[in-house]
Amino acid sequence: MASQAPIKVHEQTKERIRYLAALTDATQADVVDRAVAEFAERHADEIANGIRRAREVLAGGDAAIAAYLLNEPLESVKRVAGA
Repeated sequence: MASQAPIKVHEQTKERIRYLAALTDATQADVVDRAVAEFAERHADEIANGIRRAREVLAGGDAAIAAYLLNEPLESVKRVAGA
């Protein structure tokens, strides 16, 4: 059996997971696993874009990372940092 860890979801979501598990004769973990897999499949393009963007930011160095995290233009961060 794979290890399990609790996740925090809204109570309404927890109830839906319980009902879906009961109605489909699956475990609650199975319902969540399937939902995550389906989400990843349906949003593969968005995930790939996020990975691409993360690579671009990381390749830009510390100032680019700070600008991204602060949601500020790179030039503003460089000016403040004295770069």
